[in-house]
Amino acid sequence: MGGFDFDYWKHLAEHDPAAFFQARDMALRQCIAMHPGQEGPLSALQSRIDMTRVLAGSPVQACKDILDMMEEHLILLSLKLSELQRETDSLRGLLQGGSAP
Repeated sequence: MGGFDFDYWKHLAEHDPAAFFQARDMALRQCIAMHPGQEGPLSALQSRIDMTRVLAGSPVQACKDILDMMEEHLILLSLKLSELQRETDSLRGLLQGGSAP
């Protein structure tokens, strides 16, 4: 995220939490809007992240829960990639006139 000013956001969160959350929501909406066709899934993901934060009870637990969620998605992505690689290898074998592994 180019141009992210951590000190600005930290100061805003510490001194005006309401303004922080308003600015945060605006920044998230702008980021989501920059990805046409993906607004639905991105908004759903952000809602899930927000709900996880609310239910966690503490910022540390929220981070752990969100990291767990990310790990689950990465594992699923890895499984899909492995499946795609197997299918690609199989098709490559068919195209080369050999037998599929």
